[in-house]
Amino acid sequence: MNQLIQKAVKKAQSNYSNRYKISALGLNSKGELLGSATNSPRFSRYGGGVHAEMALLKRYGSNVKTIIICRVGASGDVLPIQACDKCQKVLDKLKIKVISVTA
Repeated sequence: MNQLIQKAVKKAQSNYSNRYKISALGLNSKGELLGSATNSPRFSRYGGGVHAEMALLKRYGSNVKTIIICRVGASGDVLPIQACDKCQKVLDKLKIKVISVTA
């Protein structure tokens, strides 16, 4: 699990956004890593971006059974994070477990 957390932190740090360095790792039912994603920028309009959790679902669909989400501050510290209400509602409906990385 520590290796997954390190991957989540490294992926979040690689996000070029200055404000939101968030990553998500998708795991299958066996606990194997399917892939990772970061938040995409919102561009000039509200709702223009894609949350990392939803990007994973778009790529891997029903294969995702667990999502690990991570948020990193500008100084590299791991910060608290939860899925937003809309994402959490979708994840609950699909019975996907969400694990938040904390410091």
